[in-house]
Amino acid sequence: MLSVNGDFTGRPETQIYASNHEVVKIRRDLRLTARQADPWLRKVLERECKLEIHHPKKTWFYIYSEQDGVKLQDEEVLIGNITPRLRPLHKFLELKPGTKQARADALQAFSEMFRMYLIKAQEFEVKLDEGLSNYALDADSGLFYVDDELYEWDKFISFSMMLGVLIRKLDWLDRDFARALAKDLGKQLDQIFGDLNYRASIAYQLRSAFMPAGKKRDIANLICATLTDSPGGQKGDTSRISMGWSMPNAAELSVPDADSIAGLNAQGQVLSGRSEQTLDSARPLALLADVHANMPALESVLDWLQQEGIEQGVVLGDLVGYGPDAIAVVERLQSSGFYIIKGNHDHSIALGAFDRGLSKNARYVAEWTREQLSDEQLKWLKRLPPVLDTAQWMALHGSPLDPEFFYGYIYEMTYRENLDKLGELQRRLCFHGHSHMPGLYGRDAEGQDRHRTDERLSLSDFQHALICPGSVGQPRNGYPSAQFAIYDPEQDEVVLKALTYDHAPVVERMRAAGFPAELYRRLDRGV
Repeated sequence: MLSVNGDFTGRPETQIYASNHEVVKIRRDLRLTARQADPWLRKVLERECKLEIHHPKKTWFYIYSEQDGVKLQDEEVLIGNITPRLRPLHKFLELKPGTKQARADALQAFSEMFRMYLIKAQEFEVKLDEGLSNYALDADSGLFYVDDELYEWDKFISFSMMLGVLIRKLDWLDRDFARALAKDLGKQLDQIFGDLNYRASIAYQLRSAFMPAGKKRDIANLICATLTDSPGGQKGDTSRISMGWSMPNAAELSVPDADSIAGLNAQGQVLSGRSEQTLDSARPLALLADVHANMPALESVLDWLQQEGIEQGVVLGDLVGYGPDAIAVVERLQSSGFYIIKGNHDHSIALGAFDRGLSKNARYVAEWTREQLSDEQLKWLKRLPPVLDTAQWMALHGSPLDPEFFYGYIYEMTYRENLDKLGELQRRLCFHGHSHMPGLYGRDAEGQDRHRTDERLSLSDFQHALICPGSVGQPRNGYPSAQFAIYDPEQDEVVLKALTYDHAPVVERMRAAGFPAELYRRLDRGV
């Protein structure tokens, strides 16, 4: 009864008995005795009642053995459930919707599936099985979850893979339907999670998925572009640029493969927080990270870059937090012309969500910082993209392994898995911050991994490399300096830089604002 693309798909251990009106599922994978079955079923029923995603007439049962009219408590039982027969979603969507109403019905079915999936992820931190065969419609087009299992929430990794499967499988999927689907998904993400970062997370992971060239790749790009386009922004509206959701045309990035750039908007533009200056991939690129609201440190770096004639750069997140100069740093970087991506401190402060990824001291400053910044500055931080991705390199705050891009650390215990991830993504280089430790983890052609912290780092020996420029405003390597790096693509090298600056005024402002002493003492020690 179970088959590929049939009405019923699933585990080989599951037996299905179906009539025109009911479906009985026997779960032979559940090896329980009668004594174990009662508490197990009570727990399952409690969970399903709480979730409210299954058909209300779904009924669990078990078949047990008796001897002389007495249930044999220690004998194995057969556990199953019975539900009304519904129309599987994968069968409903396999045929091309030929009329306007049929297209509307198909879009509504997808919308209900997305909504069910996203709400349960947000409420219970669980994920439903993404396969369309795990959802079904009743006669009134009500959608229900027909699988028995729940899974650990994986921050949209499986969801993004599911979108890729849909694109590859549904031959009738066209640009108009894909655009409407992505708009609906984006709206639901905003309403349910209230976090624009998830739009970019899904788009990035979808762009990393395998997709045949041609129509399928075009549809995937369009969905990514629609997801990452600014909600409510109009073409030519300068507020879109200030909020961080506009970039120049992909061709102007001078990278070999425009299709490999993540975060395209609906006009074929790439997602970033920056001004209209274009990126020349042949010229040196400044790498700044973890400014942490330290204006004197930032000014020393920007002055040096101006003297050296280096006009383009990437800021790898955490503009704010820890330090006292959030307003000045945001204003200065808004006018810098640099690509700017989001860090975990930026994210927490923009959302006013301080419970995750912040120490007690960091939380104190984050709450203080949110009170200092204007609504427009908070909105700008909120809409900064979490990742910049080209055919050769990617830039983020945390780590490539982290689907949210700014919580994961790259250090001795995690660099190997992150180098593996670069290989999967077919990206040679990753520029990152978050660790505050300048240096490189690289893997050569023989698969040997190396850690280097020299001032001048040649990249020619490495097939993949993770590069941290250190921290501009909160160094942690024992040197109290403003740290950054220069990536020279023509020389294929990164130069780590460290500038001395007068941090005494910053310390005084931190003291005056009542910051924890541990934070300003760090500036003296560089740890």
